[in-house]
Amino acid sequence: MNFILAGLNIDRAPVEVLECVAVPTHSLKIHLERLATHAGGGVILSTCNRTEIYSVAGDPEVGVRQLKEFIDAVSEHAGISGIGDFIYTKTGDEVAEHLFGVAAGLQSVALGESQILGQVTRAMRAAGEAGTIDPMLSRLFHAALRTSRKIRKETDLGRNRTSVSSLGVQELQNTLGDLSDMRVLLVGAGETGKLTARALRHYGADDIVVSSRSLNRGRVLADEMGAPQVAFEDINEAMAESDVVITCTAATDSVIVPDVVQEVMNARLDRGLSILDLGMPRDVDPACGDIDGVTVISLIELQERSAESWELREEAAAEAQDIIDDGIRRFKERLTGIGSEPVIRTLGARVEQMRREEVEHTLGGLGDLTDKQAKSVEKMTRSLVRRILADPISFLRSEEETAAEAVQRVFALADSDEDESE
Repeated sequence: MNFILAGLNIDRAPVEVLECVAVPTHSLKIHLERLATHAGGGVILSTCNRTEIYSVAGDPEVGVRQLKEFIDAVSEHAGISGIGDFIYTKTGDEVAEHLFGVAAGLQSVALGESQILGQVTRAMRAAGEAGTIDPMLSRLFHAALRTSRKIRKETDLGRNRTSVSSLGVQELQNTLGDLSDMRVLLVGAGETGKLTARALRHYGADDIVVSSRSLNRGRVLADEMGAPQVAFEDINEAMAESDVVITCTAATDSVIVPDVVQEVMNARLDRGLSILDLGMPRDVDPACGDIDGVTVISLIELQERSAESWELREEAAAEAQDIIDDGIRRFKERLTGIGSEPVIRTLGARVEQMRREEVEHTLGGLGDLTDKQAKSVEKMTRSLVRRILADPISFLRSEEETAAEAVQRVFALADSDEDESE
């Protein structure tokens, strides 16, 4: 399989590098178009902790180099160069194994998070709409999604509904204690915002204020939570009245900046302020954390907490690995079968032609036969052909790379194709 991959994730790259190559949903289409021009197409998967490009290539070495060049160009456009050391690459079976693990949530900040399933689905769909996804790559993504759903159904990962949002809110509770007496300003009403709001309710927060750059989307979430809404341009005033601020927007620039936070803190006397930044790129300028009384929790801290549960990750990965291995095996069998179908069809047509010729010749020499006798001969010869073809077809659908060539040579299929074309 000539699948290729190049990407960065929060395990290997500093967050300032990761955020410079993050691809917001609103600019995904233009990035896919550029990818098609530069590297022939592919799928761009960009989440809060990774940006990866999946593609196929006749020459994997050339293809990987093109993907790396594309990522370099994205980072340089964002003002950062020389990120090559942070980019990892994979080819062939490694790509399938990696994608299956990603879709299962085994490589997420929140182990087994369900949100990744939707993110992988949307990345695949966007590439399909842009016309940049190869049919074989599409089948790989569908297989990874099917396997992910099976893992969630049959293992503890499915029963552990953890998300980055819930992990962040849990960290807030660990730091601050009871959230029920605190006012929370939630900035962002997209998918992550909705998950965060539900996590807040789960952990006891009942004084929540919602804000969003999209007034309508903010209103929908506020109504769902029974919470008040403030206009996005008024979040500075709302922040002054809040104990906790959580941001999860798709903004490309900082939403919370030091000057504003300093003004808020000057008017708060001895009240502290905790900020949870779930955005990628970051919504909160890192310098806000240097202000007295302000605590900033970002994806970096959440990743560190996640790394501390490495033993749990190993156990979950082992539980899911058998399902992943089986899913990859089934995918490869189907993929091999798809590639061999033209040879299988040619072989079937060739043998069927031989069967008909022999039946006609034999029946012609036997004189008049009843319809029942003629049908018996037809049934018997068809059954015999199926039995004869069973092993060659199984061989064609195996993982043997030379299977198609061997069968074509043994049955002289290439010669017959040339004769027919002539």
